[in-house]
Amino acid sequence: MKLFPALILSIFLSLSSIYGQNSKAAEIYNNALELQNNGRLDEALAGYDKAIMLNPQMIDALNNRANIKLERGDFNGAIADYNRVIEINPKAGMSYFNRGVVYSQLEKYDEAIADFTKTIEIIPNFAMAYNNRGNVRQTKKDYKGAIADYDRAIELFPNLFEPFYNRGVAKQIIEDYTGAITDLSKALQIQPENPNVYLSRAMAYEEKDKNAAIADYSKTIELDPSQAQPYARRGLILLTQKKKTEARRDLEKAIQLDKSLKSAYDEFLQEAQKP
Repeated sequence: MKLFPALILSIFLSLSSIYGQNSKAAEIYNNALELQNNGRLDEALAGYDKAIMLNPQMIDALNNRANIKLERGDFNGAIADYNRVIEINPKAGMSYFNRGVVYSQLEKYDEAIADFTKTIEIIPNFAMAYNNRGNVRQTKKDYKGAIADYDRAIELFPNLFEPFYNRGVAKQIIEDYTGAITDLSKALQIQPENPNVYLSRAMAYEEKDKNAAIADYSKTIELDPSQAQPYARRGLILLTQKKKTEARRDLEKAIQLDKSLKSAYDEFLQEAQKP
């Protein structure tokens, strides 16, 4: 599961009218924003630092600086800036949202849930806030709560990939394999070339239809040949079907890609090597 930040940049073309009392800070901010939009992040950070030094209340500069820090993995720095934005404007819903992403990265799950909940309170129709809160709840093994959040995200945005995929994974964990297959199939309608969805659906199919599972593992391999797991799991199914040559080939490939699998799969490989 991946949590998705909303790195929303300010869309102001000019801040001179808003920060008229400090036009120098606005000028520096506008230049930093242009640098950020052009991917020159070091220079953008330096610009935001200067703008904030001149005007410590400049929310847009604080927010954009926090977003860059989040992208770069400076989580503590990002939190400090989001905290400052929220202190200045307690209704800054996107800052709660992005701070929730940071807290989840730091495995501070209760704080993350609180921030996503606050985001929903401020922006009640924001589907990704429900999706991300669902992801954290799933991490905490609150599958019922997670599925409820994914349900709401889908209700708000019926063609959003993430909640269908994440709900499918949650349903698979609670052994609702039919529901998982339905959700993952919908996710594939939205992103038909996503190998991770084929992999997840294959695992659900293992409990319902072995041949369908093989087909999905094969598609996963076609889209991403570097993953060991689809080779290993397909190999085990082939072994149960007495297709030892194909099973041996798959298991050997899985171990070649991920040598840590050798101890777990060596016994099955030996079985596949028997005449």
